[in-house]
Amino acid sequence: MRARALLLCTLALVACRSEERKRPEGARAERSASVPGVETAAAVAEPMRDFVRAFGAVVADEQLAEVRDARTQLAQAAARLRLAAQQVRRLEELAKGAVAPRKELDAARAEEAAASAEAARAAKALAAFGGENDHAPLGADEEWVIAHVPQTDVPRIASGAEAAFSPDAFPASELAARVDAAAAYVDPTTRTAPVRLRVRDPAQQLRPGMTGAVTLEVGPAHDAVVVPVTAVVYDDAQPVVFVEEAGGRYTLRAVKLGIVRRDRVEIASGVEPGARVVVTGAASLLSATRLPPEGEE
Repeated sequence: MRARALLLCTLALVACRSEERKRPEGARAERSASVPGVETAAAVAEPMRDFVRAFGAVVADEQLAEVRDARTQLAQAAARLRLAAQQVRRLEELAKGAVAPRKELDAARAEEAAASAEAARAAKALAAFGGENDHAPLGADEEWVIAHVPQTDVPRIASGAEAAFSPDAFPASELAARVDAAAAYVDPTTRTAPVRLRVRDPAQQLRPGMTGAVTLEVGPAHDAVVVPVTAVVYDDAQPVVFVEEAGGRYTLRAVKLGIVRRDRVEIASGVEPGARVVVTGAASLLSATRLPPEGEE
């Protein structure tokens, strides 16, 4: 049966080539609808936004280890400052009665100044990580994910932006996410910025430490003509699609591609909304355009 189908397909393509020789040169890309296995889908107009890709990892809470360290350092510096200030006040009282040596008071004041500087540095370091930003607690079906965004894309990431997380452990899953907090600093070693995401996990399959790919929506939406990615084939390096015409024929059109999202691709030019494009059998049609005319080697 398979051999018979291939034979019928070949005969149809040869008949199509013979008919094509009678048409003007500009119409040679048209194909007969009799080619078996061809399926089409409509090109649709829908809003599209650009996106940024990043590496992500599930975390037990919203804080990075660096943030927890910064909080600890600030707490320690604040405690040192309080003790130093208490010592200065105690020695100042003793100094009034000539009980405490002057040099002890000077040393205490120096310690207070050093502790104050350390506390200021710790507070500044914590602020670089986002400080004490308020955030709502996680929902019952949510998990925290930290995305590490290249520094060149940091200005494009906004709090509240839509995102998606594809865990490596579950390649078929793409979980909806939202940017909970935009980047507050850039790691000079990795040249990436941590961006905190809330990820919907209805199946509760995520575990701390799991990694995956993050896609973050950026910029304003724009109207775009979108087709399934299976509609696009390549004539050498040129992306092309086959558009269904009246009379059950298919016309080869060179296109310019835009944003690719999952199984959909933007057609920046070459196809209008409503046109029906071949999504199954496009490769066979492209091969048919390369067949030599009847009688040639």
